[in-house]
Amino acid sequence: MLGLLLLAVLPATGAVAPLRAGCSVDAAKIATVGAGDRMEVLSALAGEEGTCYRIAVTRPGQTLTGYVLGDTLPAIAAFVRERERISEAAAEAEARRAAAHAAPREGPDDRAGPADLPGRFEDFSGRDTGGRTVSLSGLKGRAILVTFWSPKSPQSRAQLLPILPLYRRLHSAGLEALGVSMDPNPDHIGDSLEDVSLTWPQIPDQSGLARRYHVDPRTGETFVLDSSHRIVAAGPMGPEIEKAVRQLLDAK
Repeated sequence: MLGLLLLAVLPATGAVAPLRAGCSVDAAKIATVGAGDRMEVLSALAGEEGTCYRIAVTRPGQTLTGYVLGDTLPAIAAFVRERERISEAAAEAEARRAAAHAAPREGPDDRAGPADLPGRFEDFSGRDTGGRTVSLSGLKGRAILVTFWSPKSPQSRAQLLPILPLYRRLHSAGLEALGVSMDPNPDHIGDSLEDVSLTWPQIPDQSGLARRYHVDPRTGETFVLDSSHRIVAAGPMGPEIEKAVRQLLDAK
């Protein structure tokens, strides 16, 4: 499960938010969540209105399950911070393990790209979970994330989690993203992501793309591309990947 669970009691700050039947401002209001309510954050979902959170609210003799839009409630904000901290720590730990086992490179750096990869990412396409044809060349971002992950590996699925807040903050500034499931069966994408909704497309790898770029299916990998699809960074989704994205978006 991609969703992280966090039990929290809202502090008495006066913050309140409507509990809705779905992730939309038009969804029916179930109740109002406020100070003193005990809540369990079940999952984070990205939608057109931004990230919303599926929560369970426990009151004396009653448990309500619904959705809260945004992260203004202190308990949800704490959940977001903790989730990002865990994701960053996991990414940094994986990067250290990868560096420890990496063979030393010989010869001068040919500047073709990180980890001796080709200088540019080849164009590819596939059908996303909605049946639409998506191609790398169709993404017009100033920075593009291509994330390989496997439905069979929780560690590689975790590559997608820290992209949620990053994409929400930087999409309007020119960040695009594309997920590539290393399982060629498209049905396994939806089954694996049933507790999270992503606003960027996810397609199955049906042409061996991950093998050509030497991606380990156990860990997954995120590639940062510029607008011409030059590979500027590659590795676990973490602070270094975010730094590369911001550098591309800040470039004149």
